[in-house]
Amino acid sequence: MCGDHSRRSYGGALAVLSSPLRSSGLMPPAIAGRLTFHDCGKGSTVATHVTYTPDQDSASDIIPNLESYVVGIHDTGDLTKSAIISPFLHKFSIGQPSSTTEGDGHIRPVEVPLSHPMKIEVGGDGIIGRRVTLWSQHAVDPIAEGIIGYN
Repeated sequence: MCGDHSRRSYGGALAVLSSPLRSSGLMPPAIAGRLTFHDCGKGSTVATHVTYTPDQDSASDIIPNLESYVVGIHDTGDLTKSAIISPFLHKFSIGQPSSTTEGDGHIRPVEVPLSHPMKIEVGGDGIIGRRVTLWSQHAVDPIAEGIIGYN
């Protein structure tokens, strides 16, 4: 690791989401946050759940309804190509409980079970090193993207 930043490893896989490198400009506000793929603390190399945690200092505080967002895990980690033409390995929606806001109005982390387990490994069916995008049903381009790595 570079720099003075250190953080305890929690296992699973992590994608830090930020504004897409390529976009048409016809999109809702960018969303920043983290997607954590995990097995609820069982120590497995297979993810059974995903947790979306918004950055506290981003536009994520104004997400109206996470159910209208779709996560796409792409075949590769290539960020130089448009996400629109990059094939998907997995796609799923982020459902949400009836209330995702805390008392101060900030959105709290949202955890959802995955419809099928995902391997936390490199190559083959593994998700490590792959591009991940967050899409709104009302946008042409992804509203956030990142690369999945080990957590």
